[in-house]
Amino acid sequence: MEWKEALPLLQENHTAVAISVTPKGHAQSTVVSTALLDGKLAFASRPHTVKVKNIQRTGRATVTVIKLDTRRYVTVEGPASVEPWQDTPAHIKRLKDLYAAMGRASKNDEEFAKQMRGEQRSLILVTAERLYGSLRSGT
Repeated sequence: MEWKEALPLLQENHTAVAISVTPKGHAQSTVVSTALLDGKLAFASRPHTVKVKNIQRTGRATVTVIKLDTRRYVTVEGPASVEPWQDTPAHIKRLKDLYAAMGRASKNDEEFAKQMRGEQRSLILVTAERLYGSLRSGT
């Protein structure tokens, strides 16, 4: 599967399962909301979660984005980076850009910044090294 073929599903659907690998080599999966940011698949997370710790340790993640009504999906595997929480206008703007790309109701900047300060969300960005999935009926 090519990136341009996967783009429509990735841009229009935001429900996903993020998979990381534990220190014992087990898969750890979590439901996340995703969007595209900087040409990568991204999601936000509180900083002390198992998935963030696993991704920081391995530098990799797999994320499957699902179109729930048709059960079509795209899986993105590859290098992953964590942008840890920073109480800076630049980090809060990147988080707001991510949430806007997910189609979440836009809050005013002050309310959004207050919420992010409370949650101290990190950004996780996955570069598509390998793409696969099911985009058409019967595949």
